[in-house]
Amino acid sequence: METLFYERLKTYFGNDYEKVLAKLKEEAKTSIFLNIAKAPKGEIAKFLLFEHWPSKINPLSYYYRYAGIGKTKAYDLGLIYPQELSASLPSLIPDTKDVKIVLDMCAAPGGKSINILNRLNDDAILIANEIDYIRAQVLTSNLERLGFGNVIITNKRPEELLILRGKIDLLILDAPCSGEGMVKKYPEIIEDYNINHILNCARTQKELLKVAYELLKPGGQLIYSTCTYAPEEDEQQIKTFINDHEDLYLKPFKLDFKTYEGMAKMGFLDDMEGQFMAYMQKSGSSSSILPMAKTAKEPLVEAFIKDNLSLDNYYLYRQKDRFFLSLVPLPDLGSKIMRMGVYLGEIVAKRFEPAHHLYRANNLRKYFIKTYDLNDRQYDDFIKGAELGVDLSDGYYLLSYQKLALGFGKVANKRLKNKYPKGLRRMI
Repeated sequence: METLFYERLKTYFGNDYEKVLAKLKEEAKTSIFLNIAKAPKGEIAKFLLFEHWPSKINPLSYYYRYAGIGKTKAYDLGLIYPQELSASLPSLIPDTKDVKIVLDMCAAPGGKSINILNRLNDDAILIANEIDYIRAQVLTSNLERLGFGNVIITNKRPEELLILRGKIDLLILDAPCSGEGMVKKYPEIIEDYNINHILNCARTQKELLKVAYELLKPGGQLIYSTCTYAPEEDEQQIKTFINDHEDLYLKPFKLDFKTYEGMAKMGFLDDMEGQFMAYMQKSGSSSSILPMAKTAKEPLVEAFIKDNLSLDNYYLYRQKDRFFLSLVPLPDLGSKIMRMGVYLGEIVAKRFEPAHHLYRANNLRKYFIKTYDLNDRQYDDFIKGAELGVDLSDGYYLLSYQKLALGFGKVANKRLKNKYPKGLRRMI
């Protein structure tokens, strides 16, 4: 329904319609987000060995030109996350100073979770939920690569999240939408364009917003975003939502030195893909006290922790033979939990096998007893999956490159057995 798409585009942009058409003919720009939870911005810059330049609106987002971004050390080490600039903006809006419990309601592939995690205090917890199991696995992989450990990943339907009713300090709802703002990247959107899809998306968004309202505590903040220009999914959706809830109000926010009165829409004319954002707050105030999950005791696992990590206090959680570790107590969220903090490892044939996530976690890096920093040649060999000859005592080692965590290996008789996940290995 190409004709309908352009008819509606003209109503959106009016006198700027021809400028928008010209922008649509330009090549879509690619951008990355810097993961300052892993390393300071200046240190990350040393690894950006490809053409890149800063965006004007987000100090942690850069445009780049390089086809092999996923084969760079910056990517391997979790220093960058490929993300369209506009998608990084909603997470800049909320006040995170006193936030303790965050819910990213439709989190996959993880960009907005990553953006907000870079702004949270160490004692804050992010709950990243994704209803689609395959997409939830992608979310898990992305958060693991970037080294985040203060995260609970869930695979729940929206109504199953109501176990958290009235408890969320900050809720991010990047709602499924018709995607009009992504047509440069996905031109098939124009071919499949129809009004029924827009209206179906609007109905889904309305139901998600109902759940979001119930989850938000008094005083809690709500960020709603889409990547469409359709008013049925954007301004009209939010105005109706606000009118239906007298204790909810729009809050002004600043982006790029401009103040917006609770809602903003950016896109093609701003040299980015389309993005709508609304910032709301619930009246009142209350604490976010949640029932805590039951901790586990397992001598085999606790012995591993004692031998490998200089931790005095920690919280251990169990799912069958899989174990998870957190430096802060985690809430009990019932079933459909994919991660509870850092995936520590599992018991296999009466022995404990540590997991890759343990050795990627930013918040555990300083606690490892045995560490080894790889040189350039060893880095290349390790990424390929090779064993390394090393003059080290036996045991598990956190392996790093320029002091940045990469993975782990097990040394026996001066040989380091490679534990880098096979799915990540590649020839370089």
